[in-house]
Amino acid sequence: MRSSFRPWIAPLLLLWLGPASAQELHGGLGFLSYDGTAFDPKSGAVLYHESHFVALEGEAARERFVLYRCPDGQPFARKRVETRFGTPWLPAFGLEDERLGYAEGLRGDGPALEVYVREGRGEEIERDEISEAPVSLVADAGFDAFVRDHWDELLAGQTLPLYFLVPSRLDYLSFKVKRVGEETIEGRPAQRFRLALGGLLGLFVSGIDVVYDAETRVLMQFQGLTNVRDPEGSNYVARIDFPLGSRKNESGPAAFEAAREAPLVASCSG
Repeated sequence: MRSSFRPWIAPLLLLWLGPASAQELHGGLGFLSYDGTAFDPKSGAVLYHESHFVALEGEAARERFVLYRCPDGQPFARKRVETRFGTPWLPAFGLEDERLGYAEGLRGDGPALEVYVREGRGEEIERDEISEAPVSLVADAGFDAFVRDHWDELLAGQTLPLYFLVPSRLDYLSFKVKRVGEETIEGRPAQRFRLALGGLLGLFVSGIDVVYDAETRVLMQFQGLTNVRDPEGSNYVARIDFPLGSRKNESGPAAFEAAREAPLVASCSG
C-alpha cells in the first residue's frame, strides 16, 4: 500500500440510490434512473452532469452504471458498480475517463481484492492487493449503504469510524462520519452528514457533506471534493444537486443497457 498522503484525493463519488417500492420488475430486476448536476461552488457554473442507471434486486442494487457528461450532455466517463464481495459496503467498481485516460477501481474473484489506478493515457496500471479487508472497509457507492445501515445511530448523534478505499493511493484511510444538522431542500426536511478524515489529517483536509431527504433517505446534495477530474487532471470541488423529480422507475433494461454501451468522447467542447 502507498504511504504518502495526497491532500487533493477524492475519497468517493457517490452513486446514490433510494427505496424502490414502486419499481416495475423485468425478469426479476427493477430499473431506476436519476440525474445530478455538478456546479462550481464559487461561480455557480455547470462543471458536468451525471446520469445514473441502477439494476435492482428487490430494494438492493445489484449493478449500476453512471455516465459523467460534459455540460452539453456528451458522456466522457463511465463507472460500473457491482455488488459482489458479500457486503453492500464494499462493491466492485471501475471508472474510466476517456478525456484523460484515467482509470481506477476495485476488483477480484477470490478472498484477495485488487485495487488499481492508471493516472493517464499511455501510463501503466498500478495495482495492489488487499488480502485482509477491515470489517468496516467502505468503497465508492458502498458509503450509501453504510449510511442507511447506521441511520438511527447517526441521527442519535454518534460519530462512526470507518475505513474508505482511495484507489488513487492504492490504499484505504481512516474516516469518520457524523450528522451535522437539519435543513430544508426542495421544501422537504433533510439531514446533513459529514465524512471527514480521522486523526490529525482531519484537521488539515476539508470534509465532504452529503444531504439526504429525511423521509425517503435519498441523497439530494453532495458538497466537496469529487473523484471526477478536470481537463488538467485535478479533482473537481463541486456541489452536486440530485433533484427528486429526476428519479424514474424504468419499465425495462433499455436505458441501463444503453448506458453500458454509450460511446465516450475524448474532450468536452467549449
